[in-house]
Amino acid sequence: MENLYLITLLGFFVGIVGTGLGGVLSLFIKNNKGVLSFLLGFTGGIMLSLIAFQILPKSYLIGGTWIEIIGVGLGVIFIILIENLLPHNINNPYIKSSIIIGISMAVHNIPEGLAIGSSFMSSKELGIYLSTAIFLHNIPGGIAISTPLKINKSSNKKIILSTILAGFPTGIGAFLGVCFGTISDSFIALCLAFAGGAMLYIVCDEFIPQGKTLHGGRVSTMGIIVGFLLGMMLP
Repeated sequence: MENLYLITLLGFFVGIVGTGLGGVLSLFIKNNKGVLSFLLGFTGGIMLSLIAFQILPKSYLIGGTWIEIIGVGLGVIFIILIENLLPHNINNPYIKSSIIIGISMAVHNIPEGLAIGSSFMSSKELGIYLSTAIFLHNIPGGIAISTPLKINKSSNKKIILSTILAGFPTGIGAFLGVCFGTISDSFIALCLAFAGGAMLYIVCDEFIPQGKTLHGGRVSTMGIIVGFLLGMMLP
């Protein structure tokens, strides 16, 4: 029972502090169109890299091709439905982007939490390694949520709160992972592919176009390339 509480607390720490740290880092970035355009591209590049080299390969290895394809498709459909369900009076594209990426990150953090909880049931060393890797992955996720809010000149309090809320489901996932020990591999693979599809749609539909719109030239493109290369180096 003590392990259940400790691992659940670790899950909340990894999710909330990881994404929250990304939000805090964004507060120190200069509110300049060129800088923010680079940052949009940068976070989009990191997310593309994580999708290509971390999330979807893990889904494929665990569940195979068809589960991955179905999961990605469901993730894309989910975000399109969220876009249609958002109040029509949200005309600001940056607020809209922040809400959508926040929901996507929250969904993504559930299988990450499951992975933390179930890995500790396998071995303490594996659990610690996986928790560290997920913590590092959550930092760019927090930046991705907060960047559109910063462009919109939202308050620091709103930026930090948004990133914290997105990280909260990691703790819930960790709790479930410990309770159920080894959750169905197919379910975890589907969740990972679902999150990957949702994030892929957001990067292509929101981050890359907005980075180009915010500032002309190659600033956003260079951000994508730098972010993609950095994402390849994450554990």
